[in-house]
Amino acid sequence: MSHTLFRVAGTAASRPFFTRSLSTRADLKWEEKIMSALSQVRDPVTNRSIRALGYIQSISPSAVQVELPSPFHPNRLELVKDMTACLQEAANPAPKLKVSYAERGHDANSDTAPLRGPGLEHVQRIMAVYSCKGGVGKSTVATNLAFALSRQGLRVGLLDCDVYGPSLPTLVRPVDITVKRSEIGKMVCPIEHEGVKLLSLGYVSSKSGVPGAGSATSSGGNDPAVIRGPMASRVVTQLLKGTEWGELDVLLLDLPPGTGDVQLTICQEIVIEGAVAVTTPGSLAKADVLKGIEMFETLNIPTICAVENMSYFRNPVNDEKHYLLGTPISHEEMSLESEADLVRIPMSEAVSKANDDGVPVALLGTAEEASAYEELAAILTRRLFDRDICPSSQPSDPSESELEASPSTVDSIDVNKVSLTYDHNRKSFVIRIFSEDGASESLVDPEALRTVNPKTGELLEDTKKNTRMLAVKATERKGSYGYAVTWGNGATFIYSMKVILNLAKNNK
Repeated sequence: MSHTLFRVAGTAASRPFFTRSLSTRADLKWEEKIMSALSQVRDPVTNRSIRALGYIQSISPSAVQVELPSPFHPNRLELVKDMTACLQEAANPAPKLKVSYAERGHDANSDTAPLRGPGLEHVQRIMAVYSCKGGVGKSTVATNLAFALSRQGLRVGLLDCDVYGPSLPTLVRPVDITVKRSEIGKMVCPIEHEGVKLLSLGYVSSKSGVPGAGSATSSGGNDPAVIRGPMASRVVTQLLKGTEWGELDVLLLDLPPGTGDVQLTICQEIVIEGAVAVTTPGSLAKADVLKGIEMFETLNIPTICAVENMSYFRNPVNDEKHYLLGTPISHEEMSLESEADLVRIPMSEAVSKANDDGVPVALLGTAEEASAYEELAAILTRRLFDRDICPSSQPSDPSESELEASPSTVDSIDVNKVSLTYDHNRKSFVIRIFSEDGASESLVDPEALRTVNPKTGELLEDTKKNTRMLAVKATERKGSYGYAVTWGNGATFIYSMKVILNLAKNNK
Protein backbone atom coordinates (compact mmCIF):
# COMPACT_ATOMS: atom_id res chain seq x y z
CA MET A 1 0.00 0.00 0.00
CA SER A 2 1.41 3.39 -0.95
CA HIS A 3 0.27 6.83 0.09
CA THR A 4 0.77 10.21 -1.51
CA LEU A 5 0.26 13.28 0.63
CA PHE A 6 -1.21 16.47 -0.74
CA ARG A 7 -1.17 19.65 1.32
CA VAL A 8 -2.81 22.98 0.71
CA ALA A 9 -0.07 25.55 0.24
CA GLY A 10 0.22 28.11 2.98
CA THR A 11 -1.93 26.17 5.44
CA ALA A 12 -0.20 25.37 8.71
CA ALA A 13 -2.56 22.59 9.71
CA SER A 14 -3.88 21.12 6.46
CA ARG A 15 -5.74 17.85 6.72
CA PRO A 16 -4.00 15.01 4.86
CA PHE A 17 -5.35 13.57 1.65
CA PHE A 18 -4.23 10.14 0.44
CA THR A 19 -4.27 8.46 -2.93
CA ARG A 20 -4.14 4.71 -2.61
CA SER A 21 -2.89 2.23 -5.14
CA LEU A 22 -3.80 -1.46 -4.85
CA SER A 23 -5.46 -0.79 -1.47
CA THR A 24 -7.56 -3.64 -0.14
CA ARG A 25 -10.58 -3.47 2.10
CA ALA A 26 -8.34 -4.76 4.92
CA ASP A 27 -5.89 -1.93 4.26
CA LEU A 28 -8.64 0.66 4.49
CA LYS A 29 -10.05 -0.89 7.62
CA TRP A 30 -6.59 -0.97 9.25
CA GLU A 31 -5.91 2.64 8.31
CA GLU A 32 -9.25 3.81 9.68
CA LYS A 33 -8.53 1.94 12.89
CA ILE A 34 -5.21 3.78 13.28
CA MET A 35 -6.77 7.12 12.36
CA SER A 36 -9.62 6.55 14.81
CA ALA A 37 -7.17 5.70 17.60
CA LEU A 38 -5.07 8.81 16.97
CA SER A 39 -8.22 10.95 16.85
CA GLN A 40 -8.57 10.34 20.57
CA VAL A 41 -5.39 12.35 21.21
CA ARG A 42 -6.14 16.01 21.84
CA ASP A 43 -3.76 18.96 21.78
CA PRO A 44 -4.00 20.60 25.24
CA VAL A 45 -3.24 24.01 23.76
CA THR A 46 -6.30 24.06 21.47
CA ASN A 47 -8.32 21.23 23.05
CA ARG A 48 -8.88 19.81 19.56
CA SER A 49 -7.97 16.38 18.23
CA ILE A 50 -4.70 16.02 16.35
CA ARG A 51 -6.72 14.69 13.41
CA ALA A 52 -8.84 17.83 13.22
CA LEU A 53 -5.70 19.97 13.51
CA GLY A 54 -4.09 18.18 10.58
CA TYR A 55 -1.10 16.90 12.52
CA ILE A 56 -1.37 13.41 10.96
CA GLN A 57 0.54 13.51 7.68
CA SER A 58 0.65 9.90 6.49
CA ILE A 59 -0.16 6.38 7.66
CA SER A 60 1.41 3.11 6.58
CA PRO A 61 1.94 -0.28 8.26
CA SER A 62 5.56 0.63 8.99
CA ALA A 63 5.24 4.24 10.16
CA VAL A 64 2.88 7.06 11.05
CA GLN A 65 4.19 10.52 10.19
CA VAL A 66 3.01 13.36 12.43
CA GLU A 67 3.94 17.02 12.05
CA LEU A 68 3.62 19.34 15.05
CA PRO A 69 3.35 23.07 14.33
CA SER A 70 6.46 24.05 16.30
CA PRO A 71 9.39 22.44 18.13
CA PHE A 72 8.46 24.74 21.03
CA HIS A 73 5.06 23.14 21.54
CA PRO A 74 4.74 23.11 25.35
CA ASN A 75 3.05 19.68 25.37
CA ARG A 76 5.09 17.98 22.64
CA LEU A 77 6.49 15.26 24.93
CA GLU A 78 3.03 14.54 26.33
CA LEU A 79 1.59 14.37 22.80
CA VAL A 80 4.29 11.95 21.63
CA LYS A 81 3.67 9.75 24.66
CA ASP A 82 -0.10 9.71 24.09
CA MET A 83 0.23 9.01 20.36
CA THR A 84 2.67 6.16 20.98
CA ALA A 85 0.32 4.61 23.53
CA CYS A 86 -2.63 4.82 21.11
CA LEU A 87 -0.65 3.16 18.32
CA GLN A 88 0.49 0.34 20.58
CA GLU A 89 -3.08 -0.23 21.71
CA ALA A 90 -4.52 -0.12 18.18
CA ALA A 91 -2.08 -2.40 16.36
CA ASN A 92 0.34 -5.22 17.06
CA PRO A 93 2.96 -4.71 15.85
CA ALA A 94 2.43 -0.98 16.10
CA PRO A 95 3.74 1.26 13.31
CA LYS A 96 6.67 3.46 14.23
CA LEU A 97 5.77 7.03 15.19
CA LYS A 98 7.78 9.65 13.31
CA VAL A 99 7.46 13.23 14.54
CA SER A 100 8.60 16.28 12.62
CA TYR A 101 7.96 19.99 12.98
CA ALA A 102 6.54 22.48 10.52
CA GLU A 103 9.39 24.26 8.83
CA ARG A 104 9.45 27.78 10.12
CA GLY A 105 12.20 28.70 7.71
CA HIS A 106 13.58 32.15 7.10
CA ASP A 107 11.63 34.34 4.75
CA ALA A 108 13.30 34.19 1.38
CA ASN A 109 11.74 37.55 0.57
CA SER A 110 13.43 39.31 3.47
CA ASP A 111 17.13 40.05 3.61
CA THR A 112 17.81 38.63 7.07
CA ALA A 113 19.17 35.36 5.63
CA PRO A 114 22.58 36.83 4.62
CA LEU A 115 23.05 37.93 8.24
CA ARG A 116 23.14 34.29 9.29
CA GLY A 117 25.61 32.71 6.90
CA PRO A 118 26.00 28.96 6.29
CA GLY A 119 26.83 28.11 9.91
CA LEU A 120 23.50 29.44 11.20
CA GLU A 121 21.39 28.41 8.22
CA HIS A 122 19.56 25.63 10.08
CA VAL A 123 19.17 27.42 13.42
CA GLN A 124 15.48 28.17 14.01
CA ARG A 125 15.77 30.68 16.85
CA ILE A 126 18.61 32.74 18.30
CA MET A 127 18.05 33.96 21.86
CA ALA A 128 20.24 36.13 24.08
CA VAL A 129 20.82 35.77 27.82
CA TYR A 130 22.02 39.08 29.25
CA SER A 131 22.66 41.12 32.37
CA CYS A 132 23.97 44.64 32.79
CA LYS A 133 25.73 43.90 36.05
CA GLY A 134 28.47 41.35 36.56
CA GLY A 135 28.31 38.71 39.26
CA VAL A 136 24.57 37.99 39.04
CA GLY A 137 25.07 34.42 37.81
CA LYS A 138 24.14 35.04 34.18
CA SER A 139 26.45 32.36 32.79
CA THR A 140 25.17 29.85 35.34
CA VAL A 141 21.62 30.63 34.24
CA ALA A 142 22.45 30.45 30.52
CA THR A 143 24.24 27.12 30.91
CA ASN A 144 21.53 25.48 32.99
CA LEU A 145 18.80 26.86 30.74
CA ALA A 146 20.49 25.24 27.74
CA PHE A 147 20.55 21.82 29.40
CA ALA A 148 17.00 22.23 30.74
CA LEU A 149 15.77 22.98 27.21
CA SER A 150 17.63 19.94 25.92
CA ARG A 151 15.98 17.73 28.55
CA GLN A 152 12.65 18.90 27.15
CA GLY A 153 13.54 17.46 23.78
CA LEU A 154 14.85 20.53 21.97
CA ARG A 155 18.02 20.70 19.90
CA VAL A 156 20.06 23.35 21.70
CA GLY A 157 23.32 25.21 21.22
CA LEU A 158 25.13 27.55 23.63
CA LEU A 159 27.77 30.14 22.73
CA ASP A 160 29.83 31.83 25.44
CA CYS A 161 30.28 35.36 24.06
CA ASP A 162 32.59 36.59 26.82
CA VAL A 163 36.09 36.63 25.35
CA TYR A 164 37.74 38.28 28.36
CA GLY A 165 36.55 35.82 30.98
CA PRO A 166 34.83 32.83 29.37
CA SER A 167 32.88 30.86 31.99
CA LEU A 168 31.63 27.90 29.97
CA PRO A 169 34.83 25.80 30.22
CA THR A 170 34.55 25.99 34.02
CA LEU A 171 30.81 25.36 34.21
CA VAL A 172 30.82 22.43 31.74
CA ARG A 173 33.78 20.08 31.40
CA PRO A 174 33.29 17.53 28.63
CA VAL A 175 35.78 14.69 28.41
CA ASP A 176 36.79 15.75 24.91
CA ILE A 177 37.12 19.52 24.49
CA THR A 178 38.76 19.36 21.07
CA VAL A 179 37.24 21.89 18.69
CA LYS A 180 37.42 20.21 15.29
CA ARG A 181 37.38 21.81 11.89
CA SER A 182 34.20 21.55 9.84
CA GLU A 183 33.95 20.29 6.29
CA ILE A 184 32.20 23.56 5.41
CA GLY A 185 34.79 26.14 4.44
CA LYS A 186 37.00 27.31 7.29
CA MET A 187 34.41 26.72 9.96
CA VAL A 188 34.68 24.76 13.21
CA CYS A 189 32.35 22.28 14.87
CA PRO A 190 31.02 22.91 18.39
CA ILE A 191 31.66 20.51 21.25
CA GLU A 192 28.71 18.28 22.17
CA HIS A 193 27.94 17.39 25.78
CA GLU A 194 24.77 15.74 27.10
CA GLY A 195 22.92 16.65 23.92
CA VAL A 196 23.90 20.35 23.89
CA LYS A 197 26.30 21.93 21.38
CA LEU A 198 28.81 24.20 23.14
CA LEU A 199 31.42 26.71 22.07
CA SER A 200 33.58 29.19 23.96
CA LEU A 201 36.86 30.93 23.32
CA GLY A 202 38.04 28.95 26.33
CA TYR A 203 37.66 25.73 24.32
CA VAL A 204 39.45 27.07 21.26
CA SER A 205 43.14 26.27 20.91
CA SER A 206 45.71 29.01 20.36
CA LYS A 207 46.59 27.16 17.12
CA SER A 208 43.06 27.60 15.74
CA GLY A 209 43.72 30.97 14.17
CA VAL A 210 41.00 32.66 16.22
CA PRO A 211 42.43 35.90 17.70
CA GLY A 212 42.70 35.79 21.46
CA ALA A 213 42.43 32.00 21.76
CA GLY A 214 44.66 30.54 24.43
CA SER A 215 45.71 27.17 25.77
CA ALA A 216 43.25 25.21 27.90
CA THR A 217 44.18 24.90 31.56
CA SER A 218 43.64 22.05 33.99
CA SER A 219 40.82 23.93 35.75
CA GLY A 220 38.75 23.96 32.59
CA GLY A 221 39.46 27.58 31.69
CA ASN A 222 42.11 29.05 29.43
CA ASP A 223 44.89 31.58 29.43
CA PRO A 224 43.74 35.19 29.88
CA ALA A 225 42.71 36.88 26.63
CA VAL A 226 44.37 40.21 25.92
CA ILE A 227 42.16 41.80 23.29
CA ARG A 228 41.24 45.39 22.48
CA GLY A 229 37.54 46.32 22.34
CA PRO A 230 36.98 46.32 18.53
CA MET A 231 38.85 43.01 18.24
CA ALA A 232 36.62 41.44 20.91
CA SER A 233 33.54 42.08 18.76
CA ARG A 234 35.26 40.51 15.76
CA VAL A 235 36.22 37.44 17.77
CA VAL A 236 32.67 36.87 19.00
CA THR A 237 31.26 37.35 15.50
CA GLN A 238 33.81 34.84 14.18
CA LEU A 239 32.86 32.30 16.84
CA LEU A 240 29.16 32.79 16.09
CA LYS A 241 29.21 32.79 12.30
CA GLY A 242 32.29 30.64 11.85
CA THR A 243 30.77 27.63 13.60
CA GLU A 244 28.76 24.90 11.90
CA TRP A 245 25.90 24.71 14.40
CA GLY A 246 23.84 22.28 12.35
CA GLU A 247 20.12 21.82 12.97
CA LEU A 248 19.11 23.59 16.17
CA ASP A 249 15.74 24.61 17.53
CA VAL A 250 17.36 27.34 19.58
CA LEU A 251 20.85 28.81 19.96
CA LEU A 252 21.47 30.63 23.25
CA LEU A 253 24.00 33.46 23.34
CA ASP A 254 25.53 34.04 26.77
CA LEU A 255 26.38 37.72 26.33
CA PRO A 256 29.04 39.43 28.45
CA PRO A 257 27.67 41.75 31.15
CA GLY A 258 26.97 45.35 30.23
CA THR A 259 25.74 47.24 27.17
CA GLY A 260 28.98 47.69 25.24
CA ASP A 261 30.42 47.08 21.79
CA VAL A 262 30.15 43.28 21.86
CA GLN A 263 26.44 43.32 22.67
CA LEU A 264 25.64 45.99 20.08
CA THR A 265 27.73 44.30 17.39
CA ILE A 266 26.08 40.92 17.88
CA CYS A 267 22.60 42.44 17.84
CA GLN A 268 23.39 44.20 14.55
CA GLU A 269 25.20 41.27 12.94
CA ILE A 270 22.35 38.76 13.33
CA VAL A 271 18.64 38.70 14.07
CA ILE A 272 18.05 37.86 17.73
CA GLU A 273 14.38 37.10 18.28
CA GLY A 274 14.15 37.38 22.04
CA ALA A 275 16.13 37.71 25.24
CA VAL A 276 16.23 36.46 28.82
CA ALA A 277 17.25 39.01 31.45
CA VAL A 278 19.17 37.90 34.54
CA THR A 279 19.38 39.96 37.72
CA THR A 280 19.51 39.67 41.50
CA PRO A 281 17.34 41.38 44.15
CA GLY A 282 18.18 44.91 45.28
CA SER A 283 17.91 48.44 43.93
CA LEU A 284 21.34 48.53 42.26
CA ALA A 285 20.74 45.34 40.30
CA LYS A 286 17.25 46.55 39.38
CA ALA A 287 18.62 49.83 38.00
CA ASP A 288 21.10 47.93 35.84
CA VAL A 289 18.65 45.36 34.49
CA LEU A 290 16.25 48.13 33.47
CA LYS A 291 19.05 49.66 31.39
CA GLY A 292 19.45 46.32 29.64
CA ILE A 293 15.73 45.96 28.96
CA GLU A 294 15.67 49.49 27.52
CA MET A 295 18.68 48.77 25.30
CA PHE A 296 17.15 45.59 23.91
CA GLU A 297 13.83 47.36 23.32
CA THR A 298 15.73 49.99 21.33
CA LEU A 299 17.26 47.19 19.26
CA ASN A 300 13.78 45.67 18.68
CA ILE A 301 14.61 42.58 20.73
CA PRO A 302 11.87 41.73 23.25
CA THR A 303 12.78 40.53 26.74
CA ILE A 304 10.32 37.64 26.94
CA CYS A 305 11.21 36.30 30.37
CA ALA A 306 13.55 37.03 33.26
CA VAL A 307 15.40 35.36 36.10
CA GLU A 308 15.93 36.75 39.57
CA ASN A 309 18.95 34.70 40.55
CA MET A 310 19.97 34.17 44.18
CA SER A 311 16.49 35.44 44.98
CA TYR A 312 16.27 33.92 48.46
CA PHE A 313 17.78 31.43 50.87
CA ARG A 314 15.57 28.62 52.08
CA ASN A 315 16.20 27.63 55.71
CA PRO A 316 16.59 23.82 55.69
CA VAL A 317 15.29 23.62 59.27
CA ASN A 318 11.91 25.33 58.95
CA ASP A 319 11.67 25.77 55.14
CA GLU A 320 11.34 29.54 55.58
CA LYS A 321 12.57 31.87 52.81
CA HIS A 322 15.03 34.63 53.68
CA TYR A 323 15.62 37.44 51.18
CA LEU A 324 19.25 38.19 51.94
CA LEU A 325 20.06 40.42 48.96
CA GLY A 326 17.07 42.72 49.19
CA THR A 327 13.46 43.11 48.13
CA PRO A 328 12.40 40.89 45.21
CA ILE A 329 11.80 42.61 41.88
CA SER A 330 8.27 42.52 40.46
CA HIS A 331 7.40 41.58 36.89
CA GLU A 332 5.90 45.06 36.37
CA GLU A 333 9.26 46.65 37.17
CA MET A 334 10.84 44.48 34.47
CA SER A 335 8.12 45.25 31.90
CA LEU A 336 7.07 41.59 31.71
CA GLU A 337 3.55 40.56 30.80
CA SER A 338 2.90 38.54 33.95
CA GLU A 339 4.48 37.17 37.12
CA ALA A 340 4.64 33.80 35.34
CA ASP A 341 7.39 35.20 33.09
CA LEU A 342 9.68 35.83 36.07
CA VAL A 343 11.51 32.87 37.63
CA ARG A 344 13.10 33.19 41.06
CA ILE A 345 16.04 30.87 41.68
CA PRO A 346 17.30 30.38 45.26
CA MET A 347 20.90 30.63 46.38
CA SER A 348 22.20 27.31 47.60
CA GLU A 349 25.23 25.14 48.14
CA ALA A 350 23.98 22.75 45.44
CA VAL A 351 24.49 25.33 42.68
CA SER A 352 27.91 26.32 44.00
CA LYS A 353 29.06 22.71 44.16
CA ALA A 354 27.66 21.95 40.70
CA ASN A 355 29.56 24.90 39.24
CA ASP A 356 32.78 23.80 40.95
CA ASP A 357 32.32 20.25 39.67
CA GLY A 358 31.56 21.35 36.12
CA VAL A 359 28.16 19.63 36.18
CA PRO A 360 25.14 21.88 35.49
CA VAL A 361 22.60 21.57 38.30
CA ALA A 362 19.85 21.24 35.67
CA LEU A 363 21.21 17.77 34.89
CA LEU A 364 20.78 16.61 38.48
CA GLY A 365 17.00 16.69 38.16
CA THR A 366 16.21 16.52 41.88
CA ALA A 367 17.32 19.79 43.44
CA GLU A 368 14.95 22.74 43.89
CA GLU A 369 17.23 24.70 41.59
CA ALA A 370 16.84 22.08 38.84
CA SER A 371 13.07 22.46 39.08
CA ALA A 372 13.45 26.23 38.74
CA TYR A 373 15.40 25.79 35.51
CA GLU A 374 12.77 23.36 34.23
CA GLU A 375 10.20 26.06 34.94
CA LEU A 376 12.31 28.65 33.10
CA ALA A 377 12.70 26.32 30.10
CA ALA A 378 8.94 25.70 30.06
CA ILE A 379 8.23 29.45 30.11
CA LEU A 380 10.66 30.11 27.28
CA THR A 381 9.30 27.31 25.08
CA ARG A 382 5.73 28.45 25.67
CA ARG A 383 6.55 32.05 24.75
CA LEU A 384 8.38 30.93 21.60
CA PHE A 385 5.47 28.62 20.73
CA ASP A 386 3.07 31.56 21.05
CA ARG A 387 5.28 33.60 18.71
CA ASP A 388 5.40 30.71 16.19
CA ILE A 389 1.71 29.84 16.22
CA CYS A 390 -0.08 32.98 17.35
CA PRO A 391 1.89 35.96 16.03
CA SER A 392 -0.84 38.29 17.21
CA SER A 393 1.65 41.11 17.32
CA GLN A 394 1.88 40.99 13.53
CA PRO A 395 -0.81 42.10 11.07
CA SER A 396 -1.67 39.33 8.63
CA ASP A 397 -1.80 41.76 5.74
CA PRO A 398 0.16 45.01 6.06
CA SER A 399 -2.08 46.88 3.64
CA GLU A 400 -2.33 50.62 3.20
CA SER A 401 -5.36 50.91 5.46
CA GLU A 402 -3.59 49.10 8.28
CA LEU A 403 -0.50 51.25 8.04
CA GLU A 404 -2.64 54.36 8.05
CA ALA A 405 -4.87 53.20 10.89
CA SER A 406 -2.83 54.44 13.83
CA PRO A 407 0.76 54.98 14.99
CA SER A 408 0.52 51.84 17.13
CA THR A 409 0.29 49.74 13.96
CA VAL A 410 3.94 50.50 13.25
CA ASP A 411 4.93 48.98 16.59
CA SER A 412 2.94 45.81 15.84
CA ILE A 413 4.72 44.90 12.60
CA ASP A 414 7.32 42.14 12.72
CA VAL A 415 10.54 44.01 11.93
CA ASN A 416 12.12 40.82 10.61
CA LYS A 417 9.67 40.95 7.70
CA VAL A 418 10.72 44.42 6.61
CA SER A 419 13.29 45.19 3.93
CA LEU A 420 14.90 48.42 2.75
CA THR A 421 16.63 48.64 -0.63
CA TYR A 422 17.57 51.46 -2.98
CA ASP A 423 16.24 51.44 -6.54
CA HIS A 424 18.66 53.38 -8.74
CA ASN A 425 16.19 53.46 -11.64
CA ARG A 426 13.42 55.04 -9.58
CA LYS A 427 15.93 56.97 -7.44
CA SER A 428 13.99 56.01 -4.34
CA PHE A 429 14.27 53.80 -1.31
CA VAL A 430 11.93 50.80 -1.53
CA ILE A 431 10.42 49.66 1.78
CA ARG A 432 8.68 46.29 1.64
CA ILE A 433 6.67 44.65 4.42
CA PHE A 434 6.09 40.93 3.89
CA SER A 435 3.31 38.70 5.15
CA GLU A 436 1.86 35.29 4.28
CA ASP A 437 -0.61 37.05 1.98
CA GLY A 438 1.94 39.05 0.03
CA ALA A 439 3.80 42.29 0.50
CA SER A 440 3.20 46.02 0.62
CA GLU A 441 5.65 48.43 -0.97
CA SER A 442 6.41 52.09 -0.32
CA LEU A 443 8.74 54.44 -2.18
CA VAL A 444 10.63 56.98 -0.09
CA ASP A 445 12.59 59.90 -1.46
CA PRO A 446 16.22 59.90 -0.22
CA GLU A 447 15.68 63.49 0.93
CA ALA A 448 13.02 62.28 3.37
CA LEU A 449 15.47 59.87 4.97
CA ARG A 450 18.44 62.23 4.92
CA THR A 451 16.62 64.98 6.79
CA VAL A 452 15.50 62.95 9.82
CA ASN A 453 17.29 61.82 12.95
CA PRO A 454 18.28 58.16 12.25
CA LYS A 455 17.25 57.09 15.75
CA THR A 456 14.13 59.14 16.51
CA GLY A 457 12.82 60.22 13.10
CA GLU A 458 12.66 63.88 14.17
CA LEU A 459 13.45 66.47 11.51
CA LEU A 460 17.03 67.71 11.57
CA GLU A 461 17.69 71.44 11.77
CA ASP A 462 20.09 71.42 8.83
CA THR A 463 17.89 70.35 5.92
CA LYS A 464 19.79 71.99 3.07
CA LYS A 465 19.67 69.88 -0.05
CA ASN A 466 22.96 68.14 -0.73
CA THR A 467 23.01 66.44 -4.13
CA ARG A 468 26.13 64.46 -3.32
CA MET A 469 24.61 63.35 -0.04
CA LEU A 470 21.43 62.13 -1.75
CA ALA A 471 23.36 59.63 -3.85
CA VAL A 472 23.09 56.23 -2.17
CA LYS A 473 26.00 53.80 -2.28
CA ALA A 474 24.67 50.89 -0.21
CA THR A 475 22.14 49.65 2.33
CA GLU A 476 22.94 46.97 4.89
CA ARG A 477 20.71 45.16 7.38
CA LYS A 478 21.66 45.65 11.03
CA GLY A 479 19.91 42.85 12.87
CA SER A 480 16.44 43.64 14.16
CA TYR A 481 17.40 47.25 14.83
CA GLY A 482 17.38 48.74 11.35
CA TYR A 483 19.47 49.50 8.27
CA ALA A 484 22.79 51.19 7.64
CA VAL A 485 22.70 53.57 4.68
CA THR A 486 25.96 54.70 3.09
CA TRP A 487 25.47 58.00 1.31
CA GLY A 488 27.36 59.40 -1.67
CA ASN A 489 29.76 61.41 0.48
CA GLY A 490 30.85 58.24 2.31
CA ALA A 491 28.91 58.94 5.49
CA THR A 492 27.05 55.97 6.98
CA PHE A 493 24.04 56.27 9.30
CA ILE A 494 22.02 53.48 10.92
CA TYR A 495 18.28 54.14 10.71
CA SER A 496 15.99 52.41 13.19
CA MET A 497 13.11 50.24 12.01
CA LYS A 498 10.65 52.60 13.66
CA VAL A 499 11.95 55.48 11.54
CA ILE A 500 11.80 53.34 8.39
CA LEU A 501 8.25 52.11 9.08
CA ASN A 502 7.00 55.62 9.86
CA LEU A 503 8.41 56.81 6.53
CA ALA A 504 6.62 53.92 4.81
CA LYS A 505 3.38 54.89 6.54
CA ASN A 506 3.72 58.57 5.61
CA ASN A 507 4.47 57.79 1.97
CA LYS A 508 1.42 55.59 1.34
